[in-house]
Amino acid sequence: MRSGRHGAARPPIGVLIHRDRVDFSLFALIIVVALAVMVLTGWSTIVFWLGFVPIFATLALIVRRIDRLARDEVRDEELL
Repeated sequence: MRSGRHGAARPPIGVLIHRDRVDFSLFALIIVVALAVMVLTGWSTIVFWLGFVPIFATLALIVRRIDRLARDEVRDEELL
């Protein structure tokens, strides 16, 4: 049998974000730019509604990146 923890707990999200600050800073910048464009154009333009596309895509990328970092962190602990 393998030794170690079964059902290892994932590290806190703050630790994962701190590990790849540049990636998450770029994700935040994408969301801020999309929101700024949405605010400056107004809700009656097509640009406003197209602004939701990068926001939702970036949120999906954030979730996938956190999941990947958590799996890598747990895998690294199992190797010890």
